[in-house]
Amino acid sequence: MADRGGLTYEEMKDAEGLFIPSNVRYMVDSMSNYSTNTFRIETVSSDTARAGQIITVNLPSGAALLDLDSFRLHMDVECSGPANPAAPLADEVYAKLPQNGAQSLIDRCEVTLNGISISQALNQYNTAYNLKQLVKGNVPRNSSVDRAIAHAEIDPDDPAPAAGSAGVEAETLVVQDWIGFLGAKEHSTRWFAADLFGALSCRLTLAQNSVLVPKVWGVPMGTNLANANQVANAANMSYTVKNIYFTIQSASLNPVYNRMLRERLEVDSYIPLNYKDYYNFSQGGITTGSQSTRYQLSSGSVDCLYQTQRDSNYKTTGIVPKELGNAAIGSGAFCANAFRFRSYNSWGANVNQKLAGNFRHRSSFNNIAMPQYLQDIMGCLANASYVPDKCGMGADGTMISSRESFNDGRFVALTTLSHPTQYGVACNSGANSRGVLSAFTYETQGQVIPAASPVNGGTGESGAIDTFVLVEVTSELRAGLGKDITVLV
Repeated sequence: MADRGGLTYEEMKDAEGLFIPSNVRYMVDSMSNYSTNTFRIETVSSDTARAGQIITVNLPSGAALLDLDSFRLHMDVECSGPANPAAPLADEVYAKLPQNGAQSLIDRCEVTLNGISISQALNQYNTAYNLKQLVKGNVPRNSSVDRAIAHAEIDPDDPAPAAGSAGVEAETLVVQDWIGFLGAKEHSTRWFAADLFGALSCRLTLAQNSVLVPKVWGVPMGTNLANANQVANAANMSYTVKNIYFTIQSASLNPVYNRMLRERLEVDSYIPLNYKDYYNFSQGGITTGSQSTRYQLSSGSVDCLYQTQRDSNYKTTGIVPKELGNAAIGSGAFCANAFRFRSYNSWGANVNQKLAGNFRHRSSFNNIAMPQYLQDIMGCLANASYVPDKCGMGADGTMISSRESFNDGRFVALTTLSHPTQYGVACNSGANSRGVLSAFTYETQGQVIPAASPVNGGTGESGAIDTFVLVEVTSELRAGLGKDITVLV
C-alpha cells in the first residue's frame, strides 16, 4: 500500500484563500513524559586504526528514539613526521591533514539495518563529501564550526615540537557532518525509532595515505619537491587514528507516540523513511580536450548530478597541495591533490582569464540534453548556488569565492533533476528511472590537459585526468511488522 499522507487543516485553509500567518496565531502546547540523554558507543574492534582498516560501530537498539543528526565520530589523528622532531634536518617531510580532515580520512561508508545494506557502501566517500561540501557548505560555517572541530583548512606551518609532543601534526577531530543515511537533513525523519526498524550498524573504511599533504621542513607549503630525498620521504607519509569512539543523542516520548506508530503499521502495513543515497562513476586516462563519460542507473528519484575531474595522480602519495588563487578568508587557501577538482579550462593565448574561456559542459538523461545548450564556466559557477536552492540576497553562500579557485581546485558542474519542495527529502521529486536502466552522459570540451611533469623538481602532473560523477538519489526504507525491512532504491 502506498503512503498517501495528507494536508493539514492550515494547509487546506490556505488553499481556500483564508491564509492566517502563523505569527498571529495564539497557541500553547507542551510535551509530556519527555526525556533525553547522550550515549558514548565504543567500536566493535580496536580503537586504533590505520589507512585501509575498518571501524565498525553498532548503534543502540532499545526503545528510545535516536537523533540521527547527533551521530558523531570522535578520534585522535597523528600524522607521520621526521625521525627526530626536536632537531629536524633538511629534506625531512611532515605529513599534514587535508581540508575537511575529519571526513577526508573516510574512504568508504556502509550502513546496515538488521544485517541488510541500506546504502550503496559509497566508495571514495571522502571525494563525494568534499565535492558536495563545495556547494552545500558556506564560508561562515567553514571558518567556525568546521575549522574548530573537523580541520576544515590545511595548516601551512611546520608543526612546532612541544613538551610531551612528538613534534608532528596531531589533532583531536570530530565528524558530525555526514552524507547519506547518517547525514543531517538527508533523511525525512530525524528521529530513528530503533525498536521498530531494528539494529543499525556503520562500517567505515579509512582512506589511503594519498589524502595526506606533504610539508618539507622549513620550506613554504605548496613548493614543489626539490630532490629525490624529499620525494621518497613524501611517498612514505602515513597517519594513525587513535581513541576512537562514537556518540549519539536519544530521546523517549510519551507512550502514545509508540502506540500511534503501531496503529499505523496495522493500517498501512509499513512505516516509510526517505533518505539520500549516492552512486559514483568515473572515467580515467583522458588526455584529449574533450570527453564523454557514460553510465547507467536505475532509481525511483534521481535528484542531482555532481560532476568534475582531477588529475589521474590523485591516488599517488606525496603530491604537494595547490595554493588557490584569490580564495576568500575562511575558505582555505590550500587544496590537497586528492581533492583538487579542476575545470582544465582553455582560454587560448593572450586572453583575459576573467572571461569565460573555451570550456563547455553538458549532461544528458536518456538522450535529453541538460541544459539545452553547451554551458560555459560561468554557468557552472552560477549553478553552484542555484542547484542547492541558495537563491536570493539573503541566502547562504557556498565555499567557492572566486573564479580562479573555482577553475583550479573547486570546480563542480551541477545538474538538477528534482524540484525543491517544502518537504525536502520527504518528497520524491527527481527523475524516475526505476525499472529501466536509464543512460546518463557527462560531456565536456574546450579543455587543455597539462603535460606530464616529474615529482622531483616538477608538479607531479600525470598528463591524464579522471572524471568523477556523484549521483544523488532518494531511496525509501520501509519497516514492517517484526522489523521486516525493505529498501526501494
